[in-house]
Amino acid sequence: MDKTMITAPSAPPAGPYSPGLAVGEWVFLAGQTGAGSTIEEQTEQALNKVVALLEQAGCTVADVVSCLVHLTDLSTFQRYNVVYERYFPEPRPVRTTVGASLLGGAMVEVTVVARRPA
Repeated sequence: MDKTMITAPSAPPAGPYSPGLAVGEWVFLAGQTGAGSTIEEQTEQALNKVVALLEQAGCTVADVVSCLVHLTDLSTFQRYNVVYERYFPEPRPVRTTVGASLLGGAMVEVTVVARRPA
């Protein structure tokens, strides 16, 4: 099985892992976080990193089939969701959102799986 690492200048890894892997027609991205003092700022930055990595793999957000989202405070879900909706066109990917503790002051982390267009 061939695996190709996906990187983007705006999404450097914060540890010993690949920011993304392309495996055949599938693209798997590690969880992306953002900086900022609000959930909206952090969500936008995290999703911009997702966009950059997907572009490096020859994909767009329209190719995303699954999102796993971690929020440190589930009461911010509606504010996060307003930003999220701007990024993903219909039909939107399946999504699971859970509450979690995140490293480095992150409020949100977004992990995606995409399928490359034929």
